[in-house]
Amino acid sequence: MLDIHMIVWLFPIIFMFHDFEEIVMIEPWFTKNKESVKFRFPKISAKMLPYAKSLTTASLPLGVAGMFILICIVTITAYITEWYCIWFGVFFAFTFHLLIHCVPGIIFRRYVPAIVTSVICLPFCCYITALFLRLIKIDFIRAVFYVVIGIVLLVVTRLVMQVVMQRFNKWLNVYQNKDD
Repeated sequence: MLDIHMIVWLFPIIFMFHDFEEIVMIEPWFTKNKESVKFRFPKISAKMLPYAKSLTTASLPLGVAGMFILICIVTITAYITEWYCIWFGVFFAFTFHLLIHCVPGIIFRRYVPAIVTSVICLPFCCYITALFLRLIKIDFIRAVFYVVIGIVLLVVTRLVMQVVMQRFNKWLNVYQNKDD
């Protein structure tokens, strides 16, 4: 059986396993499926495709790095202090994120980036969540409170990293087109 320390350290590993698929596949997938997305989902694509331009194979690792840093800080803090509530909130938010990744695959009815690792990781993350709740006694209200904090931390980090990714893409375009 997994102990709490092992459970805590699994989070950064699961996160990177999942995000490697996204890093590798997001740009080629959008390039290949952009017209199909526009045709089948015109309202969604009007909002999604401008955002997708910032999800390049060059810039996405920056966004992933920001999230990974947050997850490592939360994990290290939980491990050192043996206070796991924030870790639980962020981990639960990540698990929910995996579930959300499955929705486009169901709607689009074909491969979408991160669906494979979401399907692989989701049952394991649900198991870890259940095991965590058995090991660490936390009441429902506190659990919900820390999940909300976890969601806020992930969303704020994601928004900050989105700005970083967009600025990096602009810089990269200037760099590529600049004559030395």
